[in-house]
Amino acid sequence: MSGLPAGAAVAQDTTTAPPSYWLAGASLGMPGSEGDFAPELMTIGTHLTRARPGRLGPDFSIGTMPYALAAGMAVVGVRAGLVLPLRVGPGVMLLPSGGLSFVGVSTGMGAGALAGFNLGGSAIFESPGPVGMRAGITWHRFQESRTGIWLVELGIVRSLGQSS
Repeated sequence: MSGLPAGAAVAQDTTTAPPSYWLAGASLGMPGSEGDFAPELMTIGTHLTRARPGRLGPDFSIGTMPYALAAGMAVVGVRAGLVLPLRVGPGVMLLPSGGLSFVGVSTGMGAGALAGFNLGGSAIFESPGPVGMRAGITWHRFQESRTGIWLVELGIVRSLGQSS
């Protein structure tokens, strides 16, 4: 991807910090629980991540479920947390992450929301052009839930440029 030099070093000396990039993209996701996928709950979402190899940065995602919308339910999920980008090779960066999760649902009969936490990881596969690929899995645990929910995502990502 343009703006993400494949040879960027993870290690740094005390006088030079690695460059920082904002990555934005869109993903399709497939949630599941206890080993079962739930295709009817497929998600579409966007994400924004500050990628500074070897340094913690913010990681945000917001998404919805098209099938639920078609059934008259407004569902919004938000993930907010921290990511530690690790360059593992030319054109590949791993993004372990963790943070807070929120899901809100509104129907004609009422509304509700859940809060919880998440742990996960993504991989960024850079390309020679401006768009790369992002693949990841996130595990979510919500209040009053007996099991965790996981979300497998695949999407595109683009660098918004270098920042200080």
